[in-house]
Amino acid sequence: MTAQYPPQTSDLDPRVAGLAAVVECQQQEIERLRAERDGGLLVPVAEGILVERLGYSPAEAATHLAELATRTGITVAELAADLVAGAVRPPRTLAEPGNAPDFARLPDASAENSALLEEVRRTAGAAAVAVWQVRPDGALGLAGHSGLDLLEASRWRHLPVLMDCLPQRAARERRPHWIPEVEFAPAVPLLADERRGARAVVPVTTARSIAGVVEFVWAAPLPLFPPEQKRRLTALAALCGREIVLSTQPAGALPSTVGLLDSGLFARPRSDESGQVTDFEIAQVGEDFEDPHGRQPAELIGRGLTRAYPLLCAYGLADRAVQVLTTGATARLGPVPLVARTGGAATPATVDVRITRFLDGVRIGLTVGHDDHRLAQLLHNLQHIARLGSWEHSVLTGEMTWTEQTFELFGLPTSAGPVAWDELCTYVHPEDLPIAEAFQTTLLARQEAATVFRLIRPDGTHRQIRAHGEPVLSESGQLVAVRGIYQDLSAQYQSQVALTATRDRLADTEHEAQQQNRIARELQQAILPSAARPVEMDGLDVAVRYRPAAQEHKVGGDWYDATVLPSGRILLVIGDVAGHGIGAATGMIALRNALRGLAVTGASPGKLLEWLNTTTFTVNRGVTGTALCGLYDPESRTLTWARAGHLPPMLVRGGVTEQLPLPRGILLGARPTARFEESVLELRPADTLVLFTDGLIERRGVLLDDSLDRLAAAACHAGTDVERISDQLLAEATSDTEDDSCLIVIRVSEPVTPA
Repeated sequence: MTAQYPPQTSDLDPRVAGLAAVVECQQQEIERLRAERDGGLLVPVAEGILVERLGYSPAEAATHLAELATRTGITVAELAADLVAGAVRPPRTLAEPGNAPDFARLPDASAENSALLEEVRRTAGAAAVAVWQVRPDGALGLAGHSGLDLLEASRWRHLPVLMDCLPQRAARERRPHWIPEVEFAPAVPLLADERRGARAVVPVTTARSIAGVVEFVWAAPLPLFPPEQKRRLTALAALCGREIVLSTQPAGALPSTVGLLDSGLFARPRSDESGQVTDFEIAQVGEDFEDPHGRQPAELIGRGLTRAYPLLCAYGLADRAVQVLTTGATARLGPVPLVARTGGAATPATVDVRITRFLDGVRIGLTVGHDDHRLAQLLHNLQHIARLGSWEHSVLTGEMTWTEQTFELFGLPTSAGPVAWDELCTYVHPEDLPIAEAFQTTLLARQEAATVFRLIRPDGTHRQIRAHGEPVLSESGQLVAVRGIYQDLSAQYQSQVALTATRDRLADTEHEAQQQNRIARELQQAILPSAARPVEMDGLDVAVRYRPAAQEHKVGGDWYDATVLPSGRILLVIGDVAGHGIGAATGMIALRNALRGLAVTGASPGKLLEWLNTTTFTVNRGVTGTALCGLYDPESRTLTWARAGHLPPMLVRGGVTEQLPLPRGILLGARPTARFEESVLELRPADTLVLFTDGLIERRGVLLDDSLDRLAAAACHAGTDVERISDQLLAEATSDTEDDSCLIVIRVSEPVTPA
């Protein structure tokens, strides 16, 4: 059975593979039957020869021919052809070793066993022949011998089933053993071991079982046994089996010990030409056997397991039976789900299988279990998982019945017994007593009722209980009982309370966040108007724009400043504080005011950023951000500027836009001792300078350099008016991060030509 499963089924479910193997086995059986049918007229002729020369009946001749074909490993048609051909050839000398037996010279069935064995020994050219009969317990008992002395025969009189020897191996494996010389023999005890020649051990079988074993021993080695010689020796062994082993019992009969089957099946193995077990044939059915499909014993006897129980074989029944037959160890299978038939009705059921070795086959016990127990177990599990407990109160007797889960729900041991109907209110919370009493009253009024109340357990803990009940009426309409369920809703109730509290906290948090965002937005709008009026500063036209975030909760820290200092120089600043909300807004205000105060000292942009960075570690701790600070001198038209991690300004000159080279400088709040490099730019009339924050250009999935190039192209074609340039750049901004954006556009005024 090891090769049952067809190829390319490793990825399938094992049960599907098993069903496929069953189908394949049945197809092989059909092919075998077709091959037997194709024997044509040769098979009846061969059977006639056996009837004439051996005295068989027609039925016995057919059985004997089939057995010979199985033992010799050839088809019935081939064996019949060989037998017919041998019948028309002249007989050979019996003295030649290995010659075929002369059927005309063999004694008839009434001859003595010793004379028969002596003739068989001479026909085979062997030095000794021994015949064993299979006992009910599997042991082999010596039934006859020729060429052995009494001492040797006594040693081999009884061969236990566990004894490892050639006869037991042939009986156990149900195949002949051909040994040309002793050197090829296995390391086991040998019959007549003083004779070092060849030996052949051939099992004697009937239509349904193995009946005995015949061993031939030669004094000298022989060449390898050719197929023709094997067939001759198999025929001689079959003759010995018929005349000696089976003379006292009908062919295929079971020993009296088969009564031990009781409620089981007895099945013998079926083998292919190579000796591989392909199936098991049901040979006997116990008197108390219950077939899951409701079939009678007569419908099962003679059937193969794969045909009688294909689903069980798909679960591994046949494979387990082969293991039991090989190892002798008991095997179990199941429970296997199937549909059983009882009285014509189909019901779900399970089958437990127990397989044991018995005689030359296996005993299979089937225990059918209907779904009553399984459904009860499922109901128990369901009640435990759903925390349900059922109850029933008899109005006539006053008896109360609880399930195990109801005791668990009330926190009571089962030994305490169920709480009586009138005592239920003693376990109810005092505030819920009217609810529980109304529940009981409604049920006694023959109406369904459902409610929820709090239960007080003996340990003082509370449970939120849902109760549902219904009246039970007799055929006459009389109220005989009320029954229902209790369900523990404590976990659900606690979850609802926790969820409500969480929702309240979330609502408060959301309201607080909205308030903070509103304040932050108002602060930004008060300090940074979205579109300030253009500023004219001694040769400069300046326009500023601020675009708040699209979402209220993303109020950022972008800021700008443009003012004239007491020295006459113009301060130009743009920056971005990290984060959103009220914290970013207040941080932005602190940096903006601090820089304005520091700028009146007349310090350079690099020094101003250095001081501003120091304030982030002293006064405004935790604030980080970028900034760009520039001082414009109207007299020299030079812009001295420094940056703290900010994006570079863009200069539009002569219709070409370029990014200014970046001086070194890390973002504010990153390192206490940071230094900021300065850069000087000499501006010309009609030059345009664009300062901006990253919220203007950043876009998801787009490189920053590509966004800067797109802004530079837009600035190059935006015109000469700072208001128009600001509005156009803001409108064409490609950012999709929904962040704040700041923009400063500065243009150097062109000299006015006198009229």
